[in-house]
Amino acid sequence: MMTRTGPWRLRRALPAEIRDWDALVERNPDGGHWTQGAAFAALKAPDRLRPHHLVLEHDDGTRIHALALEHRSVAGRFWYLPTGPGVASVDDVPGVVDAFRAERDGVLRGVFAVKLEPFLVDGPESREVLRAAGLRASAVIQKNAHTVLVDLDRDPEEIFRGFSKSLRNHIRTADRLGYRVEKVEPGEETYRTMYRLMQTISGGRGSPLTRPYDYYRRLWSELCARGQGHFWFGFDGAHDGPQASAFMIGYGRFAIAKDGGSVPDRAIRGGAALIRWTAMQWFRSQGRTIYDAYVTPPSWLAHDRDQPMHGPGVFKLQFGPIVDHLPSHDLVLDERRFQLFTRLLLPIEWRLRRRPGGIW
Repeated sequence: MMTRTGPWRLRRALPAEIRDWDALVERNPDGGHWTQGAAFAALKAPDRLRPHHLVLEHDDGTRIHALALEHRSVAGRFWYLPTGPGVASVDDVPGVVDAFRAERDGVLRGVFAVKLEPFLVDGPESREVLRAAGLRASAVIQKNAHTVLVDLDRDPEEIFRGFSKSLRNHIRTADRLGYRVEKVEPGEETYRTMYRLMQTISGGRGSPLTRPYDYYRRLWSELCARGQGHFWFGFDGAHDGPQASAFMIGYGRFAIAKDGGSVPDRAIRGGAALIRWTAMQWFRSQGRTIYDAYVTPPSWLAHDRDQPMHGPGVFKLQFGPIVDHLPSHDLVLDERRFQLFTRLLLPIEWRLRRRPGGIW
């Protein structure tokens, strides 16, 4: 990719752009991420994160539509761009950072720091570019910073050959033995069933990362209302209802395997894999070109049984190798207020909310 020359400029989005926000984000150079979309902004509204719709413009005509979520405290305003801004290359980051700095007394008046999280592959060279641009490496926030990505812009036979041999055998066996996969309509019954199956993943143990039902209901409802959320259930004939389930998001170039559930006592092996293969083919027919398994352990911890995502990671590794993306990075505009927030106020907020970690 050629290095882009010339400056970037930052402005607020116009009302017409905000009305057409998702369509514009989906055209971002990085392929568009749902966490930069309208549904994600609505999902975070109960956390009192105020959305700001921004546009980065380059002299060559490139535009990036960026969602910033604002956290307010006595220290001031802190912005976070979830999986954004949507640059196509790490070489664009320094110019984008300069554009934010240039608006310190304009668009960013009163903002003491901006947390950036471009979806770029991690590596020492990329880290050095961000460090040289004045960014400080911070935490991984969005769970798909470590994930498996499958290129769907190929013939189905070629995609299938890229899976592990055992996964291919499981998919073929499930199909031959009559495992039935259905794309189901959203609604309260679907949501309840999906959440129930999420409680029994990992051999019935569930996941410590699973949130309360109301969070998922809001998430699924927001995405389904915009035509971006999709459910698949799998039936093995031995259970009163589905044996496995998946909720996936279609946004921009991506098909994201956001949530999954299953009961451990399956009559037909390979159902979960057949669900995902069925969904991949459907998304491919809709023009999505990248399947995102959504969350795995970091590649260097892929075989660590104590890693919280080890179990799901073993399954997802059968689709392809883990890709590690950069963690979030902070652009600090006011050092004193940044230190006040991170060292004093944020730990207090975590204790009050009984929720250490997360965005804030």
